[in-house]
Amino acid sequence: MPATHSAAILVGNGLSIAFNSELNLQTITEEVMRRIEDADGDDVVAAMKEIAERALPDGVTSAEDFEQLVGAFGAESRTLSTLETLASLTSPTDRKLRRAIRRVASFAEQVRDNGISHVLEVICERSHAYHDDAADLHALVSAILDSFDGRVVFGNLNYDTLLLAALMHVCRSGDLADMADGRTRVTVTVNDEEEREVPALRATAGDFPAGRRVRLLHLHGSLTYWANKGRTIYAKLPKDLLDDGDQWKAVRERTTNVRPAVVLANPKDKAQHVSEYPFSLAYKMFKHALKRSDHWVVIGYSFKDAPVNQMLASVFLEYEEKPSVLVCTYGDQPSREEVERALGWGADDGDSKDWLTFSRRGANGLQDTRQWERFIPQ
Repeated sequence: MPATHSAAILVGNGLSIAFNSELNLQTITEEVMRRIEDADGDDVVAAMKEIAERALPDGVTSAEDFEQLVGAFGAESRTLSTLETLASLTSPTDRKLRRAIRRVASFAEQVRDNGISHVLEVICERSHAYHDDAADLHALVSAILDSFDGRVVFGNLNYDTLLLAALMHVCRSGDLADMADGRTRVTVTVNDEEEREVPALRATAGDFPAGRRVRLLHLHGSLTYWANKGRTIYAKLPKDLLDDGDQWKAVRERTTNVRPAVVLANPKDKAQHVSEYPFSLAYKMFKHALKRSDHWVVIGYSFKDAPVNQMLASVFLEYEEKPSVLVCTYGDQPSREEVERALGWGADDGDSKDWLTFSRRGANGLQDTRQWERFIPQ
């Protein structure tokens, strides 16, 4: 009986840009900064503006400014959470001190929510592919699914819903599973202070249907993934609930009981974020897919994310016979040496050309390249 071939597909911002140039991180950051500058409001808005200005004093100059901006919004609230823990340990009877820290921490959370809601609202508005681009993305996704007869698992680093929409369009009924658990519903209060029942996020690996061949894992969350403040409810909100902007406004006005569940952090804090649910589950599931896949496809990822690189390298180094790896990018970056280093392949290990292939013309049309034809199982 012929062996089946499974694939792990890691997707970065390059995929989104290939099918909607408005999702370029620099242009997103520029629009977010414009909206923050134009915002009217109270002390929370004033603090948000101050943090944005401090994070990017010279304005937006590159795609790297995106992480600099979003990381700045979360840094203060994480620091204050640590201070509260320290206060309870060093001054357990000083209730006044702890109350003061909680008050400032609550303010910092409001500032973070305001900033991040602007970021995700912009992404939400741009989270679509125009007709021709959508057809091209559907063609790429179809080619990936048709080229592998085993399980195909997508690890998505993007917050937008382009890939989800494409998979829903292409996949046969009952073939696709993401992190939303259709069997379990939770109640959340949304933009109009109305209670809605929406799907919960899957709690464990065992919640994924074994019979579904295609999986989509948002490693750093999605604009549709939300949680309440106590982290007792994790839900997937329908995209159409987010499209009119009212839910993002509700976050800023604090009239909803849920907040986006995403990893929007600076590089130093990101490792801590991804160790927490639901991101930890997505990482665990994708790491399992890497271990079970003889073909890895990396599309539009820069190999600059430390937690992602650590996951890739930890699995790659376990392989005696290395998996076939195809890196699809646009241009000269990342270099072969950067990819080798990220995966733990050293100079003494020999030539990586036996297992590592590059396609440098971008994601759109990847399936029509010679590199793809040579890469896929024959």
